[in-house]
Amino acid sequence: MAMLLYPDKSIRYLYEVGVHGGIRRAAEALDVDPAAISRQLSQLARDMQLPLLERRGRNVVLTEAGKLLAEDYAQTHQRRSHLERRLRDLRHKRGGSIRMRVGQGMVDEVVKYVLRPFSQSYPEVFIDILSGDMQTTVSLITRGEVDMAVGFGPLGPPGVKCHSYLRGPICAIVHRDHPIGLYQQVDVSDLAEYPLIGMDKDFGIQSYMNVMFNQEGLVFTPAYSCNLFSSAIALSQAGMGIAFMTTKVVEDALASRNLIAVPINHRIARESQCHLLRSADHRFTPAAQHLWQLLCQFFEGSSHETS
Repeated sequence: MAMLLYPDKSIRYLYEVGVHGGIRRAAEALDVDPAAISRQLSQLARDMQLPLLERRGRNVVLTEAGKLLAEDYAQTHQRRSHLERRLRDLRHKRGGSIRMRVGQGMVDEVVKYVLRPFSQSYPEVFIDILSGDMQTTVSLITRGEVDMAVGFGPLGPPGVKCHSYLRGPICAIVHRDHPIGLYQQVDVSDLAEYPLIGMDKDFGIQSYMNVMFNQEGLVFTPAYSCNLFSSAIALSQAGMGIAFMTTKVVEDALASRNLIAVPINHRIARESQCHLLRSADHRFTPAAQHLWQLLCQFFEGSSHETS
């Protein structure tokens, strides 16, 4: 079979398996069935007449042939992304473009304190702002589809350049008449006695809450689930449940909506982190480098770096 006839999807799956260290983790990142990845990679190996994967302990790694295919995919994808970016610049007649991912709950402050001053220095640069979960963000950065990202989650992910900053504490957000409003700080076990307001799986805050409940031998079982912080705030304000956020996300609403932020008495809540992410291999344009520096300066000023 000629090289050009190898299905691009199968080679992308192979690349993702190499990045994530296993078929199941790659499937979670791509939101596809692990069995579908296994079938396509098995067919690709038969077509190639070469083994592409081998098992080492509990992990699956790429063979030499698999690495060659994955590296070619990465290089080709980066060239295509660069071409697409140049064409987009021409389409918008801009002075370059920057694609960034910003975690839910941090968009407002990034726009206010970073993008606004950046646009004064580079008014012609086109900025594409996306949002989503940390795992997908890392994958997009690794493939060169995103220049930089601001994420929120329990761990700084591997495979990318990462600066981490303390973001906590994570608080229970309640109406001032809620029983929890009388607490100076609240234990996870006490939270489980009331209706809880959860966030979509793309939110780093939900990952933190799930881990904390799990460590206490509990399951986070929400009465409501939201994909917007504003929805969670509205439910909390109505006295219908307990929302969970850092005070940085909700500080404007605390005074104006009769809400109280009660710190959660847990190490993870006190040590929650946000992360600035970029590829270790991708070279920034002068505009992108300036935006990265502004992001670093802002988060260094509003917290302190941990790694």
